[in-house]
Amino acid sequence: MSVALLPRLDRLSVDACLSAGSTLGTAAQTDLDPASFPLGTTYAASGGTPVRREFLLELRSALLEIAIGCGFPQRGSSASRARFDELASIHLAQLPELAGGEALRDDVWAFLATVIAPDVVVWRFTDRPAERFHGGVRNTFQRLWMRGRILDRDVGAERRWGMLAELTEDAMVQITERPSIGGDTRVARAFAEGWLRAAGRLGRPAMEGATREAIVRLRLRNQVQLLAEVGDRELSEIVDSFFVSDQERT
Repeated sequence: MSVALLPRLDRLSVDACLSAGSTLGTAAQTDLDPASFPLGTTYAASGGTPVRREFLLELRSALLEIAIGCGFPQRGSSASRARFDELASIHLAQLPELAGGEALRDDVWAFLATVIAPDVVVWRFTDRPAERFHGGVRNTFQRLWMRGRILDRDVGAERRWGMLAELTEDAMVQITERPSIGGDTRVARAFAEGWLRAAGRLGRPAMEGATREAIVRLRLRNQVQLLAEVGDRELSEIVDSFFVSDQERT
């Protein structure tokens, strides 16, 4: 079976598009004709065939439909934008075309944000920071794909996508953007489940500080014990101990 190669756009090409203003507002290429892609668009030199244009059209249509359901093109509330993040994460995490190594490349996500759905990016982040178009953990869609992949409780699980709805934005950023946690899906999920248990005990307003302390404890613990090798039950107990405050310890 041939690998579907996704279009790529390097950092300089993204900056050129942003400087020209060609990807902002409603200027998305709705027909997605490859002949009209930015000059810097590339594909992997070998190992597959370029992804079907129909996939790119379907991806744009799906992201736009989710955004419209959350108030696009009106700015709307922070709750509606959070709902977009949740639904887009679920969609992106389940696409077979994004299940392989192509989705691990920052320049793929730079293309998706800059060419496929730039109007959605601008709606989601009205100040239009370049980092939301560039590839990386701050990219509008890459961050959502990472969340969906990491926080998926798996097919058939009760409330499979519950963590995407229940974790705060701060918690998801701390979990998915820190290599010490997000770099290991199993540890990241255990930490997220521990966060939810701690929030039920401590209250959500207390969780920002508690999360940062827990991350420090996790990083220190991981230096002397490889948490990725710990059994599920023990890992849950260890994570819970990270969220115990000094007052609770005494």
